[in-house]
Amino acid sequence: MVYDRGHEYPSGMSVVDNNFTKWVNEQMNPQGVQVTFVPVPRSGADDAVNLMLTGGTAPDVIRTYDLQRIQGYAKDGGLCDLTEYMDMLDKEWLDTAFIEAGQTAGGQYALPAIYSYHYKSKDMFLRKDLVEAVGKEMPTTKAELIDVLYAIKAAYPDMTVMGMGGKNTNGNYEDFIVSYTSRKDDRINHQYEPTFTIVLKPGHKEGLQQLNQFCLDGIIDKNFVVDTDNAKYDENVANGNYAFICDGSLDPVRSAYGTAQDPNYYMMEVNCMEDADGSYAKQSGGAWDYYTYVPKTAEDRIEAVMKYLAWQSKQDVAFEIGNGLLDLGYEMVDGKAVGFSRDVRLANGTSSSPGDNKLLWSNFPMTQEELLEQQLLSNPDVPAEVTEGSVYHQYNDLYHRAYLNEGVEADKNAPLLNELIVEFVFKCIVAEEGQFEKVYADGYQKLIDNGLQDLLDQRGEWYDNNK
Repeated sequence: MVYDRGHEYPSGMSVVDNNFTKWVNEQMNPQGVQVTFVPVPRSGADDAVNLMLTGGTAPDVIRTYDLQRIQGYAKDGGLCDLTEYMDMLDKEWLDTAFIEAGQTAGGQYALPAIYSYHYKSKDMFLRKDLVEAVGKEMPTTKAELIDVLYAIKAAYPDMTVMGMGGKNTNGNYEDFIVSYTSRKDDRINHQYEPTFTIVLKPGHKEGLQQLNQFCLDGIIDKNFVVDTDNAKYDENVANGNYAFICDGSLDPVRSAYGTAQDPNYYMMEVNCMEDADGSYAKQSGGAWDYYTYVPKTAEDRIEAVMKYLAWQSKQDVAFEIGNGLLDLGYEMVDGKAVGFSRDVRLANGTSSSPGDNKLLWSNFPMTQEELLEQQLLSNPDVPAEVTEGSVYHQYNDLYHRAYLNEGVEADKNAPLLNELIVEFVFKCIVAEEGQFEKVYADGYQKLIDNGLQDLLDQRGEWYDNNK
């Protein structure tokens, strides 16, 4: 499996046939393994894979950020148990925590990614130049941020101040809504945090109401919902047309320093939204974040699959994969891997998003100072202050979301609920004047009708029995 992010490759190449995929097979063919890459749209990837699993056409090696999905598949007997093959992996990093994180239903049904340092799941970015242009200071609280956004709207009435895309994903709103909730009750954390349900934690309604007010006041463009592939959103980010965004990736903001139409563009990361407890800690990508699993349909090819995963488990291999190949995706400068821009990687015919391809190593041991040095080298067009701020948040003010280390029966509801939750949030944001309460009530009832309460109740029961 490889994520298809819709990026355009040079003529004759594609996301599944390029210089990177050719290199992989040059490495694997001597071991008697041929790797065929299967494209899966990044947005809604798990749902697409679920259809493939149902139809018996799923790839042999699958990646997901949803541990509950793996737990459900394992309980239903749909995955290969990798226990007897674990010795094939590079044992230098094969510690107990890694092994246990991939165990469920009495077997080793997943391989988690290793993190030497973590990062925020989502980032918030604000244009410092516009804040200064309206005579404000960079905000340090939620109230100050809201005040700044309205000041910018007043000064630039034609601007869409806060960017939103219409893809069925949580990237543009999750951290904003979650900032209205609390983490004091660990049972509630275990009920809501494992999946998209995190945006339904008690207190979430106030966050939705604020986003709805933004939409009514023109801070958010109410037509964002029709931008279902995020093409318009991506274009506006690239052109520097938004004052404030929440996003799961740093790359678009960094790239905009070379493409923004406004020469004063100065977008930088901010952490100014305290939660209901007064904490500024933001959710990390996760203690393990993403996982690799092998469906039962690959059972007769399991030896080849494990050879591929064992090859990926070597740190030098993962380093090469994760940087997109030397001279194509990166270069070495003063002993540091300096990544090329996405456009250059694409022009060179290597992976547009190298991180999508490394399955067992998310990143490698590196101090905050070393990462900063590398990032400064890799992003020469980005102001040092901006890079310093983003690197700081890879090491500080983070928490790991609560999760259950085994599945519950109602996890079968989670895939559909994830999709419906995004729909619910979008409808609430764009609700017409005076209609929010009705839209909210109808939408929440639809979630209940599709198994939300069962899922929350069973997660709570699991917590009571395992705390």
